[in-house]
Amino acid sequence: MTNSRFGNSNGWPDEGRTMVTARDLATLGSATVTKFPKLYDDFYGQDEFSWNGIKQPNRNPLIGKVAGSDGLKTGHTEEAGFGFTGSAEQKGRRLVSVLAGLDSYGGRVEESVKFMNWGFNAWETKNLFKKGTKVQTAEVQLGNSSSVDLVAPKDLFATLPKGSDGRLSMKVRYNGPIKAPIAAGQQIATLLVST
Repeated sequence: MTNSRFGNSNGWPDEGRTMVTARDLATLGSATVTKFPKLYDDFYGQDEFSWNGIKQPNRNPLIGKVAGSDGLKTGHTEEAGFGFTGSAEQKGRRLVSVLAGLDSYGGRVEESVKFMNWGFNAWETKNLFKKGTKVQTAEVQLGNSSSVDLVAPKDLFATLPKGSDGRLSMKVRYNGPIKAPIAAGQQIATLLVST
């Protein structure tokens, strides 16, 4: 989150000192889901929330309209208009969307639903490598072996437009030769994927 700045801690309008980009909101939303899954499950995606005898309905415009929707946050200021950072998961695929600058509450609902449905319906995931799969080897200096296997640290996927030919170009980049010792799980290379 390198392109945002905060003038206060509560999100209230502050004469333009606070500015958050859509990319940074998506980064924050994705991190909330992946780094704090229990808290995410406990606090997002509920139809309503009660505290001190006060019942508050969830204002998430996706709930009940997009399958698997479960977060994240609506917003509105005079400066920024109506916005929404949303998330939904379908068939093991999670999307995080960010909309901003909408001119009405109803517009936020309509556009959020259309955008999330487009994300699920117009794109598909292609499996690249399963966790632990050898992708390539890298040259090693000063070790017992002259090379080391470069393996996928987790399941790796690419998202492509539905109906595309699915052809991808993949290239492994590393600064080598790599000097031993190398610890198991140490990142020494990057996989670059392009269409």
